[in-house]
Amino acid sequence: MCYHNKLLYIIVVISALIFIGCATTYAPADWLPKTEDIPKNIYGGWITIITETNSLDSEDLGMQYSGEFIAEDSSTVFLLYDTLYQIPKNKIKSSILELDSKNATGYGLWTAGGIVSTISHGFFLIISAPVWLVTGIPTTILESSRDRYEAEYPDEIYWNEVKKFARFPQGVDGIDLSQLKPYNITPE
Repeated sequence: MCYHNKLLYIIVVISALIFIGCATTYAPADWLPKTEDIPKNIYGGWITIITETNSLDSEDLGMQYSGEFIAEDSSTVFLLYDTLYQIPKNKIKSSILELDSKNATGYGLWTAGGIVSTISHGFFLIISAPVWLVTGIPTTILESSRDRYEAEYPDEIYWNEVKKFARFPQGVDGIDLSQLKPYNITPE
């Protein structure tokens, strides 16, 4: 195998490693605000909830609900997508709350570009390429999971930690839930 083919193979493997640890987002494109806009954002974070199965059938995977995190109380989580969903906490298998948009793809591309640029370093590539790997891969993975709260079978500690990111962190007592409107994504 010639030098260029080996190098191409190494670049493909490294690129795959960079993106393997990245967390996926469930929010629609352009729904999550930029990090610096979170303090000004009046909407809740994007929450994805997977519920327990309702049958004894092992093929039944339960339901997945995604939408704006409206509120939570002692027994229910409220989320808004096309309609308001009220999900009993005792039926929730997993919960993922996302607060802002990420730039993991950009970080991954910078890392890949940095690794490719080490070709110009000649023999010192054996030093500079690992430096790009050791710093770039963890940075990309950390960026993809930043401001993301995940829990399997979430307990009250989890809900107390994330309720501050709901549209109504104080709860929905006294609020006419039928008047809530979902966030409207407007193209820029």
